[in-house]
Amino acid sequence: MRTSHKLQLHVSGSNRPRHMAVVSANDLSSDELMEMSEPKKIVIISDGTGKTARRLMDAVLSQYSQRNVEFKLENIHQKVRDEFTFNRILEKLDKDCLVIFSIIEEDLSHYFHEQLSAKGILNVNVLEPMLGTMSKFLGVHPDYEPGILQKIDDKYYEKIDAIGFTVEHDDGLGQYINEADIVLLGPSRTCKTPISMYLACNFGRKVANIPILPNGAMEQSLLERLSPLRQETIFGLIMQPEVLARVREERSQYLARPDMLTEAVARYYDLREVKKELAYSLDLFARMEWKIIDVTRRAIEEISNEILEELKYKF
Repeated sequence: MRTSHKLQLHVSGSNRPRHMAVVSANDLSSDELMEMSEPKKIVIISDGTGKTARRLMDAVLSQYSQRNVEFKLENIHQKVRDEFTFNRILEKLDKDCLVIFSIIEEDLSHYFHEQLSAKGILNVNVLEPMLGTMSKFLGVHPDYEPGILQKIDDKYYEKIDAIGFTVEHDDGLGQYINEADIVLLGPSRTCKTPISMYLACNFGRKVANIPILPNGAMEQSLLERLSPLRQETIFGLIMQPEVLARVREERSQYLARPDMLTEAVARYYDLREVKKELAYSLDLFARMEWKIIDVTRRAIEEISNEILEELKYKF
């Protein structure tokens, strides 16, 4: 670290690069040089993941990027929720380190502070100031439940993952259908996509949906794709033929271009063809013993709740 004229020190407390601070070596005593040659160690102890303490530490340390100091995060001890676990950690702690802990349980927090202070280790519970102030402001005591924030974060990211999966597995697409929590089958325009997205966005369920066509080759391919799945997670959607024909006609009028073949478009919403598709789908669903749900004039929320209720009884 030492050059002939300058001493260069860097801050290494997080994964992000820090600014370089340059000072003159002649301005420092030999004791100061020896002390600064070793990075100051920081240890995080948490009853959860330690993310809260780490974020706060990073925010505070960012204010020291231009200082003549070097530090490093030595360790993050997660899910420390009893004295025995803490004591094992305490035995290995250097008294020259700083311990940042986020412990929500009041008695355990006090125990940590007392034991660390008795050993001469500088320590701080990052939750205590905010909890004390917030309790005074709200006039109530906290729940003292560890890991709540992580549970919220996990639930959020599960939903994001479910939404991505559901988008990728819309309308028969996607390569990982065996990871689906729910599979929706049905003829075109039977609300498969909106139901899928509702389940993903609101309940974090990974949903795949596949259109059904009266085709023998399609059926064989479909059954092969669905064979690894628990069959109780597969649902067949149908709609009253007159209603489905009208929905398709309105959709066709909205999307059809002048150069499209009129006969092909008309066939899509022809009532006789719609009845054939529905009859084929009903027969397939019945043969495979998949749960059949009539979505005619029903709200997406109602249909989704029926699916979830069915799964709750199955699993």
